[in-house]
Amino acid sequence: MKKRVLVVDDAEINRILLIDMLERDGWEAEEAVDGTDALSKLHGEHGFNLVMLDIKMPGMSGEEVCCSLRSDPRNAALPLVAYTAHALEEEWDSLHAIGFDAILTKPINMAALKESLTKAFKAHGFSVPE
Repeated sequence: MKKRVLVVDDAEINRILLIDMLERDGWEAEEAVDGTDALSKLHGEHGFNLVMLDIKMPGMSGEEVCCSLRSDPRNAALPLVAYTAHALEEEWDSLHAIGFDAILTKPINMAALKESLTKAFKAHGFSVPE
């Protein structure tokens, strides 16, 4: 099974850093510059195993993208990871409540990235693709 991830962040440097880490872990990464771009790439048969969503983006936020994806039955089992600088526990609770499977706080490291991927896939009853 191919490991494909969509990385959504309005900051190019954040996309570059996260994609580099994911590719070192065997993922094929595609990027989206904002929520609207992400939804267009996720429409229909997208073939992604995972979406990493920045929360604070101009236009459509990561929360709005998450809600839109979760309202579509085709994306019910798509693991979603919130990728954010916000680390307060009450914010984590609200992110989980709207449909995120895991939260990865910036700045990131490989161990935290792998832990968030494991949590996101486990939330749907399966393990991270090899």
